[in-house]
Amino acid sequence: MKLKIEKLGRIRSAEIDVRPLTVLIGPNNTNKTWTAYALYGLLQFLSRKLTGIRFIGAPADTEVTDVSQARLKEALRPFCDALKTDPAPEHLEYTISVAYEEAERKYGPALTAEALCGLLGMTPQSIPNASASLVVSASELTTRIVSFNLVFERSLNQLQVKTNRQRRLENGKTEYSSTITSHVDEAWTEQKLFDAVLLQFWNIIEHVVVFPAERNGIFPIWPLVLTADKLAVPFPVFDFARFLGFAQAATPMGLANSSQAHLSTLLNKVLGGEIAYVSEGGNKRLVFRSGGAEVPLQAAASLSRAVAGLSIYIERFFKPDDVLIIDELEMNAHPQAQVALTEFIAALVNAGVRVVLTTHSPYVVDHLNNLMEASRAPTERQEELAQKFALGTASSFISPEKVAVHAFQEESPEGEVFVREVLNRKTGLIDWSTFSRVSEHITNLYSDILRTTEGKA
Repeated sequence: MKLKIEKLGRIRSAEIDVRPLTVLIGPNNTNKTWTAYALYGLLQFLSRKLTGIRFIGAPADTEVTDVSQARLKEALRPFCDALKTDPAPEHLEYTISVAYEEAERKYGPALTAEALCGLLGMTPQSIPNASASLVVSASELTTRIVSFNLVFERSLNQLQVKTNRQRRLENGKTEYSSTITSHVDEAWTEQKLFDAVLLQFWNIIEHVVVFPAERNGIFPIWPLVLTADKLAVPFPVFDFARFLGFAQAATPMGLANSSQAHLSTLLNKVLGGEIAYVSEGGNKRLVFRSGGAEVPLQAAASLSRAVAGLSIYIERFFKPDDVLIIDELEMNAHPQAQVALTEFIAALVNAGVRVVLTTHSPYVVDHLNNLMEASRAPTERQEELAQKFALGTASSFISPEKVAVHAFQEESPEGEVFVREVLNRKTGLIDWSTFSRVSEHITNLYSDILRTTEGKA
């Protein structure tokens, strides 16, 4: 995936390589969060809209989508023609195969300045010339759409679209799934039929979930966030509250596969306990359990609240090819917990979930270097090596090819921000100068203090 942003805050122009694990680092107030939120907004156009984000305006198609849309319209034509026959059929079924076009299929949603302002909860005058766009090829994802089954019932004015998906597993096998949507219109036209199918044609990602930096404070009050009409918050913050609402109503998947069970075990190890829903008087609430004790989540350690959203996602929504946007991964975490969280995120990415995170933590960046270097160890030695790591599993060892690290660096205080890739593709290591400059300053300052105090002595 390639994310391009223009005139977003202090960033004049940037192109960001979005890999399975994408890390955004840099000082405060360099628009890392805005960049992550812009990506979140763009990905909503490619997902099944778990949280139902709302925008001013629609996605702007780029030229790369034109061929795919033209072919889809061509494949749909026999269905449209059949509906025009006299007498018109009361019931019509049709299948469209789209597998032949996946190799060349790309998606190019874009957001205008007006849409970005709506997304970020800002006035249109704040970033009047900003824009953001994304290009993603279907071949980048393990899941692809292979066909549509269309059923039209004239008596109900209803079009049912069954979208059939195919996912490549790491063991070489193929997994199939499908979703069904229904559309009703009193006056169907060829364009309306095409739009109904096209809507599913874009939905190549199951879930896109955002975990904003405000997540700790949202847990106790998320119903209020959803009902407060005049509460001025960015849409990603609002959508996290919606995510909690969906999660409370959702049926747990029951750790349906080995990846999900493994990830749940690892996250519980990070927390030193587990997060769960309990029912009381017909209502559900979140609790933290550890060592036989149980406390309401709002009374648990701040790390538990910061990571609770991830725990809920693993239990109730986890799907390969999902995308998670995490603002300030290390929030409220002791350095030891930051190291364990970094290992968990790498294992999550290796299980097929894409993660984009922002961080100010040198522990996260340094340990990511360790995990990438460990991935190069001989396979037969990796489990032995893994015992030296916080979570004790080689599933956290991640190839540098899966990782992109972008530094947001300011030219001067309050000046322009430049975004550059800081993972050296030759060495597979991250240049962490954004943090080392601060470390060097602290070390030099201590030396200056010693010289001063010793001179006075």
